[in-house]
Amino acid sequence: MNKFKINFRMTVTALLPLLFLPIMCFHYVPKVLHEVLGILWWLLVLIHIGQNRQWFASLKRGRWSIFRLIGTVIDILLLVVLLVMVGAGSGISNHLFKEIMPLDIQRSILIHQLHVSLPYALLILMGLHWGLHVKGWRERWHLPWPAFLPLKVVLAVLVAAGGIYGSFLDRVGDRLLMKHIFATPATGEPAVVYVGLLLAIMGLYIIIGALLAKFLHFRIDRL
Repeated sequence: MNKFKINFRMTVTALLPLLFLPIMCFHYVPKVLHEVLGILWWLLVLIHIGQNRQWFASLKRGRWSIFRLIGTVIDILLLVVLLVMVGAGSGISNHLFKEIMPLDIQRSILIHQLHVSLPYALLILMGLHWGLHVKGWRERWHLPWPAFLPLKVVLAVLVAAGGIYGSFLDRVGDRLLMKHIFATPATGEPAVVYVGLLLAIMGLYIIIGALLAKFLHFRIDRL
């Protein structure tokens, strides 16, 4: 029986969401720490992209199923949203890049709103991305998974309910529409509760992605 080992690639993959969550908790951490964590996370993203650079070359090869098309669209949106979010954050930096950024960029309301809103789009896209590939990652990580179907359903319903509740509590829809929001009922909660709400929101879209993958594979098998 092969022993389970965590390699560097898996470590980077695990750190991406673990570091992204405290970055989203900017209401609870000093601004300079928020920026430092953002830079560290961006470095992890670059490493992750480098580790999966063969994906770009693979776009020219193989058969394009509906599953592959949807997954590719989500991955491209992830990359675009990520680049804009990091660029906007650098533009409105209060510490690390303040001295090199033009004043017009630092004061831009649009750039500020992009940096505040896009993390929620990224949270949703990451959830969908992981959901589409959850079966492969579960097998690779040897993650425990209940075999009892009713238990799976109950857990999925609880996570989805928490994600829907967290979305309303944190006004995710308004954030995605780039409405000016300084605080929400969610940000008034303790940091540990806020992180739990973010995890539930991500979990909701992981479930959606997993159900979508199951449906698409079922359709492909029937064809």
